[in-house]
Amino acid sequence: MRDVVKTNVKREQNSKRRRRRRRHLSFYFFLVIILVAGIGVLLSVTLLFNIKNIVVKGDVDYTDEDIIRVSGIGYGDNLVRLDSKKASESILSSMIFIEKAEIDKQYPDTLVINVSRCIATADIEYDGGYLIVSANGKILDKSDTRSEELLLVQGFEPADETPGTYLKSIDSQKDGIFYELFDSIKSDNDHEIVSFDITDKYEISVNYGNKIFFDMGNSNDISYKLDLAATVLNDLSGDKEGYMTMIGSNQISFRDKSDAEKKSSNKIPIKEEDMPLTEAVTEPDNSEGEDLSSEDVYEDNYADNGENYDICLLYTSDAADDLIGV
Repeated sequence: MRDVVKTNVKREQNSKRRRRRRRHLSFYFFLVIILVAGIGVLLSVTLLFNIKNIVVKGDVDYTDEDIIRVSGIGYGDNLVRLDSKKASESILSSMIFIEKAEIDKQYPDTLVINVSRCIATADIEYDGGYLIVSANGKILDKSDTRSEELLLVQGFEPADETPGTYLKSIDSQKDGIFYELFDSIKSDNDHEIVSFDITDKYEISVNYGNKIFFDMGNSNDISYKLDLAATVLNDLSGDKEGYMTMIGSNQISFRDKSDAEKKSSNKIPIKEEDMPLTEAVTEPDNSEGEDLSSEDVYEDNYADNGENYDICLLYTSDAADDLIGV
């Protein structure tokens, strides 16, 4: 009986020792892994992954050597520790005519700098003339004259005119309006937009080829409004000239230019000396106490038999659902 008790006690002691050994062994393995990882990191940022090759790709008006120099990157720099964002920003700020600068780390020892040139895209009108900007809104140069080949932007009110900086307005709301309009226009290759005016941010105007002028109203849903306008333009013949106006949130009216000019020509100017001396009547005569809200009174005093009403076509978003994905 005593032998059985001793045997059980020994087994329990041996089991506890084995469990302790396993715990200690796991801890030792953990320490070894940490140590190896630490050595690996140390080697990575000191001896390994140092730059031996720097390649510049892209067609720009700067030499590879100049691009590498302004990037702040040098041979022997460590790829792991290299700040790609800082190097890219240094290139963009120092070299006005570079639009993009992307840093590509190719381990173990190669760095590729991908650059693209700025393309003059728009003239921004301001008091001193025009700011020439790229497709991303980077200011490239100043000019006293406008280039007919570039998009004209009016009413932006730039806060800074320094070449190499990015366009910013003294009115922060116009920043958002400009870039949303700019991005939408760049993606529309079917219709030639030659200018837009955001002088009044609640009455934005877009000029299509100096033929169609679109009053889109405020800056709500700019992309949608331009899509709807594009649908209307597709329905019009290429020689049409006139005016489009946003009505509500999903309708556009179109007025032909000839109709608008005809209406204007029908108006007969009155010379000042021919004006009556009596005070002009601006409201219906109510001397007999008539009900001015009645339809007859309105027609007697205001109706012009439609001669002065705009002749227009009305387009709704329902007719263009399949085209613009509403």
